Amino acid sequence: MSATNRCLFLDAEHNLKIEKKEIPKPRQGEVLVKIAANGICGSDIHFFKDGRLGNFIVTEPYIPGHEASGVIAAAGEGVKRFSEGDRVVIEPGFACGRCEFCRSGKYNLCPDVVFLSAPPINGTFCDYVAVQESFVFPIPESLSLADAAMAEPVAVAVHAMNRARMKPGCTGIIVGAGPIGLLTLQAFKAAGGGRAICIDIIEKRLSIAKQLGADEICLPGDTPLQNIGDIVFETAGSAKATAQLFDMARHGGRVVQVGWPDSNRVELDVAAMMEKELDYIGVNRYANVFDTAVTWLSDGRIKTEELITHRFTFEQAVDAFNWAANNPRETIKVLVEN
Repeated sequence: MSATNRCLFLDAEHNLKIEKKEIPKPRQGEVLVKIAANGICGSDIHFFKDGRLGNFIVTEPYIPGHEASGVIAAAGEGVKRFSEGDRVVIEPGFACGRCEFCRSGKYNLCPDVVFLSAPPINGTFCDYVAVQESFVFPIPESLSLADAAMAEPVAVAVHAMNRARMKPGCTGIIVGAGPIGLLTLQAFKAAGGGRAICIDIIEKRLSIAKQLGADEICLPGDTPLQNIGDIVFETAGSAKATAQLFDMARHGGRVVQVGWPDSNRVELDVAAMMEKELDYIGVNRYANVFDTAVTWLSDGRIKTEELITHRFTFEQAVDAFNWAANNPRETIKVLVEN
């Protein structure tokens, strides 16, 4: 085990800096994970560029990152499921386990959830992190630690399928072909979806969507898509795109908001939603899906090779953030490997 813990800190002035801190000691029921790889999430870039996302604001230095894989380095008292050397992924939202939402299985709605990398909570861009045993999941030897770091965004896509109440053979429209959109596309197919249509403003991303199973791809406005989707998924986090979702859905269909719009308030044609009797469904992270996410990654139902477009070492983490922030049209997923 290394003597120090390298940590990447982001401050309120948008500065990133690697500092060396003490290695945390796992408490009762916790495991110490030696981080192997981190994906840079769109939320990390929002905090880096804008200093906020939704109601979360960077006010003091904190460690970003929540898409992480690693190896168990030590176990605290009472840990039974893991031993030193086990390969794992981290589910980064730690719920209280006691409230009505936790008891009903909707622990992602827990009002006291502690989510890694939501300021001021420190995340996983470090060498070591201590986390609750119950939010750590084993991964098979067949799955690389780099690919395993994608389990967290895959979990978002799997949870979106559960929320959408998927039916075999249904037609889906995926708005946005970024990391979450491309994973949502694959999860839609894995869950039994039929015709899948992907929309994005970047042709390179659309070509990857075609490789990953999209039946049709189009730029916004190229193809009339009114009244087509049994399920319409918004994954781009665009207020402009969100405003058009109800037009794309068929009567009696479902609209699933996966992406966080770049504005908290969006103008929506509520009359269209009512006339079509649409279900408008929100997605808040995930619950009870990490096992499925790991399985679909391991057995190839969800592929990540085309999504991980750039790799950096931990010492290059500042460069990785700058690249991801300044080259969105060239980037899908940036991975930082310790």
